[in-house]
Amino acid sequence: MKKILALTCSLLFCLQCFAKQNLDDAIIAISNDITAKCAQNEILAILDFSTQTEEMSSYINSQLISTISENSSLRIVTRQHMDKIEKELKFQSSGLVSDSTALSIGERLGAHSIVFGSLEELDNKYMLQVRMLDVEHGAYSLFKTYEISRSAKTEQLLHHAATIYKSSLGLIAEVNKNSISMVAPAAGISFDYSIFRKLSIGIKTLVSYDVFEKENSILAVEPLVFIRWYVVSPSGEPSAGLFIEGQGGPELLFVNSAVKTSPTAGLSLGFRMTLQSFYFEPSIRGGYPYLFGAGINAGFRF
Repeated sequence: MKKILALTCSLLFCLQCFAKQNLDDAIIAISNDITAKCAQNEILAILDFSTQTEEMSSYINSQLISTISENSSLRIVTRQHMDKIEKELKFQSSGLVSDSTALSIGERLGAHSIVFGSLEELDNKYMLQVRMLDVEHGAYSLFKTYEISRSAKTEQLLHHAATIYKSSLGLIAEVNKNSISMVAPAAGISFDYSIFRKLSIGIKTLVSYDVFEKENSILAVEPLVFIRWYVVSPSGEPSAGLFIEGQGGPELLFVNSAVKTSPTAGLSLGFRMTLQSFYFEPSIRGGYPYLFGAGINAGFRF
């Protein structure tokens, strides 16, 4: 059991490290990259980022200005300074800022560097491209793309009506230690309901058959209730990603014509992957009296 707990902690740590950064973390990273490229007291102009909505553009702009101002000595050109020039050049009408337009704005504002960029959606995540031009030399001092995960904040700022699937129904295939000498194949059905974004409750039933026992016919039936906590969701989607699950219930053991009962309880670690209304989740579990199990659960969400 100690080995299972150690493996669980290691997986949690690794997934937290490799999960895509959220919008605010990306803005902090952008701020650090920008300040590292600039000299002290340099004048920096930050233009609106091209995004799908004014709310997202405004949020990125204001948070970036705030973060840079708090953590550096850079002098930032404010919104009021740029309004007149932006209207004259009408660069917002195209949705994107060209390099020549950015340089022209920077020269008029007396800025040493000018920052601009765009946000695009790609493969269930967002790519924020950031460009910083050195006004004097007309060359890039920063050209980098930051990967951002979906979250409630990004979807709200982009006016996306998130489709939240609260219920799931699926079939389970598993091997476990409901066997005297080897492992037993098992099959079952599960249903769960999401109370909150990260918390679900549900029921499942597993039936295991000891195919390696030759002298007796041994069948184990596990009707279980469970509660599941989603630790981290790389995609930002509710009820998805890495989860820990506590489960318990009776175990009915049919040995020939005799029936024995035993309480069963344990923990499960798994990862739910989603594709619109479908899901697929591999998992491992440990507990009493089955000791361990490993399997997959696949089905649909509604």
